Amino acid sequence: MEFKVNKIDDVKQEVEFEITYADLTPYFEKAYKKYQKKAEIPGFRKGKAPVSMLKRMYGDMIEQGSLEDVSNDIYREYLENNHVHPLGEAALVDMDYEPKSLFKFKIKYEVKPDINLAEYKGIEVTKTLHKIDDKMLEDEVKYLQSKHVTYEDANTADGNEYTLTMDVQKLDVTGVDIIGERDKDVRFYLNDPQINKEFKEQLEGITVGEERVLILPAQEEGKLEKYRVNCTKIEKVLFPELSEELFGKIYKGSEIKTLEEFREKVKTDLEGIYKNIADQEIRNNIVSELIKLNEVTAPDALVENILDSYIEDTKNQNPKRQLPTGFDEAEYRKTQRVDAILQVKWYLLRDKIIETEKMEVTDKDIEPIIEEDAKKYNLPVDKLKKIYENNQDVKYRVLDDKLMAFLIENTKIKEIEHNHPHEHGESGETVKSKNSKKKITT
Repeated sequence: MEFKVNKIDDVKQEVEFEITYADLTPYFEKAYKKYQKKAEIPGFRKGKAPVSMLKRMYGDMIEQGSLEDVSNDIYREYLENNHVHPLGEAALVDMDYEPKSLFKFKIKYEVKPDINLAEYKGIEVTKTLHKIDDKMLEDEVKYLQSKHVTYEDANTADGNEYTLTMDVQKLDVTGVDIIGERDKDVRFYLNDPQINKEFKEQLEGITVGEERVLILPAQEEGKLEKYRVNCTKIEKVLFPELSEELFGKIYKGSEIKTLEEFREKVKTDLEGIYKNIADQEIRNNIVSELIKLNEVTAPDALVENILDSYIEDTKNQNPKRQLPTGFDEAEYRKTQRVDAILQVKWYLLRDKIIETEKMEVTDKDIEPIIEEDAKKYNLPVDKLKKIYENNQDVKYRVLDDKLMAFLIENTKIKEIEHNHPHEHGESGETVKSKNSKKKITT
């Protein structure tokens, strides 16, 4: 048996096989025995006809019909004998058989690319420093208060701290109702930063039972949309007093008694949030920079595996493990492909750096995780240790953290101070609008 390997690119390979009829004999014998088990020949019980008779009666047919199985067996032997580790499934791309003479076929497959690492120590990335100013602190305090607001019925909305419940009917340019474009009991909070200025201005001073026509900017630039709204309910939003009682509700189990202690706690939490954001930013920037510096071809098989995992994640969000109605899987795979390719490139670079630095996971590395999870899940340390010591997911996680710590230690990090605009960002709205099927553009 002869074979020749052709490298198509960094990851795609094609192996050509050429096998004489004599070398095919053991494979064809296997095919005859397989056929014998189901053969029904007059004068013999099923599966008991002599192989010699099958060869004489159906030899060419059996041999021709077994060629795909033969090619698979030969390919598997080639992988094992030559220590080749393909990714995904191989494809039989060509097959030519001269009966009683020669069998030729080609199989195409993918392998991990050989990576010549660029310098991965001493790279430069930026880190954003977030300074917690008074405005951010006040916004966060207001947000925490908003989780405990109460409501009081009102007749008129004479300010921003009101919620309006309205029936909304979309109109055409002539002011006629558009069929099917009506929503009942849509609730808006007037101080929601997502609501635009025109919407708030046209609802100023509205009373219960009042009907108004609103003209608002459409999503398409330069276009306007018209709506008729009927206000069915108005509620004044009442923020709770900043008191020891409220502090206890927000931070259960704490002993915060004064406003100063509360504000200090809020500030500390905000600093922790933005520290985590900055730490993740460093990791993302290091990964991005390493991908830029290294030429890595992403095998299609690995990219498809990532995309398959995205699809599974989408299914798992549904109690019935089904894709949402109208979900276009082909389009979704297309839009997510670039992200999947980047993930594969990092996965390959990650493994190469770990291999180059000879990083390993020791029992000592896993001990902190075992102790932490034992407390978290109230399990005996010894029992968890037996589970975690052979758990590949845990080892992967530890190795990933080990690698990232190494890269951060060997990276030049430039700190850039970020000045936050004076508006509530991440915590965003203080009281959110609750809309059923809100089509109105606000």
